[in-house]
Amino acid sequence: MTDKIIPVVMCGGAGTRLWPSSRESRPKQFLPLMGDLSTFQQTLMRVKDPETFGRPVVVTNATYRFLVAEQLSKIGIEADIVLEPSRRDSGPAVAAAAAFVTQRHGDAVICVLAADHVIHDVSGFRANCKAAASAAERGYLVTFGIRPDRAAVEYGYIKPAQDIGNGVNEVA
Repeated sequence: MTDKIIPVVMCGGAGTRLWPSSRESRPKQFLPLMGDLSTFQQTLMRVKDPETFGRPVVVTNATYRFLVAEQLSKIGIEADIVLEPSRRDSGPAVAAAAAFVTQRHGDAVICVLAADHVIHDVSGFRANCKAAASAAERGYLVTFGIRPDRAAVEYGYIKPAQDIGNGVNEVA
C-alpha cells in the first residue's frame, strides 16, 4: 500500500450544460471559466502536494486524450491517463481507475475527483483529504459533501450521523 492518496480525476463528460461555450469538441472542464486555468487544471493543481498525493490518474475517453495531455503539459504535471472505451458515466470510470491503481499500488487510498468542480479553499481541501484517508484506512468508504444553500432536486443529500474523528461522520 502506498502512504499517499492517489487522486483520480474523472474527465470524460461532454459538458453540455454550458453550451455554446462548452461543446462536445471542447467541454467545460477544459475551458478557463474562472481564471487562467481550466477547472481540470485547477483540480490537478489542488492535488499537487507530493507529501499527501501520489501521481494522479486521469480517466477520460479517446476524444479528449490530446486535450488532457496538452493541459497537463501546460501546468507541468505528469499523470497516468486511463482511456474509457465508451462513455458509461461515473461508476465504470471509477471502477476502471480503481483497477488501474490496484495494479500499480496495491491497496491504496484513492480520492475520486470531478474535473469540473471549483474549490477555493485548497488547504482546507487537502486537510479534509487527509482526514478522509485516515477514515478510509480504517475501512470506511468516504464521501464529501457541502452544506446546501438551497433546494436542488438534481442532487442528493447526505445526512451526517455519528462523529468517527477528525471531523468525519458516518452517514445516516
